[in-house]
Order: sequence, then C-alpha cells, then structure tokens
Amino acid sequence: MTDEYPILFIMASLIKGTSSFKGIEDLTNKESNRILEIQKILKQIKIKSKFHNGELKICGQGMLNLNDMKIKVPNLGDHRICMSSFVLALLTGVKTKIMNFETVFTSSPSFLKIMKKLGAKFEIQK
Repeated sequence: MTDEYPILFIMASLIKGTSSFKGIEDLTNKESNRILEIQKILKQIKIKSKFHNGELKICGQGMLNLNDMKIKVPNLGDHRICMSSFVLALLTGVKTKIMNFETVFTSSPSFLKIMKKLGAKFEIQK
C-alpha cells in the first residue's frame, strides 16, 4: 500500500479532524521520503502534521479554497508525490508548480489524459 498513502494523506488534509496513520515507516525509503515530502507540501498550505514513533498525524481543515496560494513541489523523482500534488491542486485551486512531473508517466502514462477526461484544467510549462 505504499503507493496509496500519499493520496490518502492529501485526502486526510481536506477532511476536518485529525487522521492518524500507523506502521508507515517504509514510506521513508521509497523514491523519496514520502512522509517528509507530503509534510512539506501540507505545510505550504498551512496544514499541520506530525510524524513521531512511526505514526503520522494530519490535522485536516476540511475542503479548502486556496486560489490565492502557490506551492512548489521540488524535483523528487517520485511519481506518487507528483500525482498527489496534482490532485491537491485540482481540489483546492492552489497554483502548483511540480518539478519533473514527467516521472508520473513511468507508472501512469495516461494520467493527464484521464485527468483531462474527468474535467481537470491544467497548464504544462516547459
């Protein structure tokens, strides 16, 4: 389930209340440290989280309208962090710059086609 956790973390951030995830230490050893990287993304949108003793707690705020905010996702080479950040942007309106998004195409070559078919509006910059 290591690939599903990043999107679950994003979902938890958009649900009111505190969500806890235990037994997720393996996420620190994927393409990136997925726990740390999601925490950095959430911090940019003012969502509090804490990782301690193998447990990540995320203090969700409910659905957010972040049209006036910008975040940046660095070049991590982690397709799941890129995809999760993309979904966060769609759900909240936060303007998001994802470096090396192309890494998504290694695991999901049709990701952007599917998103567009679902109504997603996005801009690709080179």
